[in-house]
Amino acid sequence: MEEKKRKKWTNKFRELGKKKGSRQDFINLYKEMKKEKDSNKNNDNSNSEPEKNWKDLIE
Repeated sequence: MEEKKRKKWTNKFRELGKKKGSRQDFINLYKEMKKEKDSNKNNDNSNSEPEKNWKDLIE
C-alpha cells in the first residue's frame, strides 16, 4: 500500500519535470506531499494505543 503512494508522488514529480515545471511548482508539490504524509502519520498515531513507559511496567 505504501509503495503505491510512493509511486504516485514519484510520477507527479516526473510529470512536472517533463513539463519543465518551475522551481515554485516543485516546492508546492513537495509541500502537498509532506502535508499528506503528516496527516497520515497523525491518523496512525491516534488509532494506536499510547506507548507504555518501562517505568510504568515496574510499578
